Amino acid sequence: MSLYKMIAIDIDGTLLNSKSELTDKTIEILKTATEKGIYVVLTSGRISTNVRNFCEKIGANQYLIAENGASIINLQTGEIEYSKYLSKDVVNKVLDICEANSIYYMVYTQKELIVKNIKYMSLFFYKQNYNPNARIKQVVAGRDYINDCTEKFTKLMICDEDRSVYKSIVKKLKEIEEIDITPVPHVSVKKLNLDGEEKEIKYSYADISAAGSNKWTAIEYLADKLGIRREEIIAIGDNINDLYMIHNAGLGVAMDNGSPYAKRVANVIAPSNDKDGVAQIVEKYVLRWRLFLRR
Repeated sequence: MSLYKMIAIDIDGTLLNSKSELTDKTIEILKTATEKGIYVVLTSGRISTNVRNFCEKIGANQYLIAENGASIINLQTGEIEYSKYLSKDVVNKVLDICEANSIYYMVYTQKELIVKNIKYMSLFFYKQNYNPNARIKQVVAGRDYINDCTEKFTKLMICDEDRSVYKSIVKKLKEIEEIDITPVPHVSVKKLNLDGEEKEIKYSYADISAAGSNKWTAIEYLADKLGIRREEIIAIGDNINDLYMIHNAGLGVAMDNGSPYAKRVANVIAPSNDKDGVAQIVEKYVLRWRLFLRR
């Protein structure tokens, strides 16, 4: 049986526990895997500057995949090795539909998250996920700011608390050929501590990326560059945007706390993110196998 040479790991809901924490056990196991020559590649929907912080903590110093596969960053050189971005014209096509139908949107570049006001996922990010060291700037601005922006557009997100409105807009956006849209089939529920009081927010959301841009496409590109076969890749995730990589990897792993859609295509179900599921999978399928083969 061949050894696994690459482990692609989603961050939110997978690497991090439900409190958005990275545990000591997970850090220890992933550092050990890296030290043994395994490519540990964080594969996230987050902006690349935010992903870098987690790479440093787990010792993953080779590559990262960000913005749902829109870019691959070489951590040794800081160079963008691969990219599939949205053009400004396409961004404006999407925003025209959003504004005509009064649906909330977020526009991502590699350095900024641009919103008209702070709600939904933007509020969650601002209150609980913001890290000053991540160098991410959340900008509250309108279309003029977006049109003057010189940064590359990595992805968009739409949100609404009205499920029927949300579904209607998703249907309209699917008519734009230059984008891929990944609607999340369930209602997202986030708990926030606002001024000492816990508040629950519920909304539906969808990610929008350039056509053909997804986590697996980026993983496949990187694996080809490194001479790694599909059978030598483990992919671990929990959500809809992880489906392609879970389905196509040599060992596709879905978290126990993950979406039923992710579990349906997985080869293995990992313990939940609150039980160090990632660490347990890496220990079982990578570190123990290497120890066994040395005997």
